[in-house]
Amino acid sequence: MRIRYIRRPHAGLSGKVYLLDLDNTLHHASTHILPEINRQMTSYLVEHLELDHQQASELRTQYWLRYGATLLGMMRHHQTDPHHFLASTHRFEGLKKLSSRHGSVPHRLGKLSGLRIMLTNAPRAYAVALCKELGLYRHLHALIAIEDMVVHQIWRPKPAGILWPNLKSKLKGKRALLVDDTYGHLEQAARHGIQTSWITFPGLGFKPRQLTGKVKHRIRQFEAIRTAKF
Repeated sequence: MRIRYIRRPHAGLSGKVYLLDLDNTLHHASTHILPEINRQMTSYLVEHLELDHQQASELRTQYWLRYGATLLGMMRHHQTDPHHFLASTHRFEGLKKLSSRHGSVPHRLGKLSGLRIMLTNAPRAYAVALCKELGLYRHLHALIAIEDMVVHQIWRPKPAGILWPNLKSKLKGKRALLVDDTYGHLEQAARHGIQTSWITFPGLGFKPRQLTGKVKHRIRQFEAIRTAKF
């Protein structure tokens, strides 16, 4: 597993580490971007597995539910090249028109006193382009994209159990908080001693479940991350 540093952390940072998801955590993705990614993935399955649209859509969803990422199902059952799949399913000509941040996220992100690491199951090229478009990139210290979540030569993106102890070893004992919109990711991180904050900002169109187990903190907007104690 690899942490890709964007800039050197300055000496005044606290010992905290913020692990920040991207889609539906730092920006609204459900309105335009995620439906387009789903469309592109379905089209990929139609073309490369010779399925009709309905079959491809159902298989995409099945792999996502079973493995946490459609890509993992494609790799496991169809020997799909992961880099080709990611490049083919995250193509955006008008990213600026599709993306929209919520609240004053860049300002709040820059005010976080600890090390700020993006931890996303999205491909690196997409994550970097989007963060630059939204004014987020300059406030990040490091990026861990899906291509970086390789443990023992096997791709292990969120919520893979083996990911978290490997990541903790890279952080060298620093206190870490994961901010994510996907409850299953938070559950796995919490089981391995990482503090969690579940972001469920309005407008996603679902009713959030009750907090259970080790996931005990929930926020409705990124600005409220200051209330998380870790």
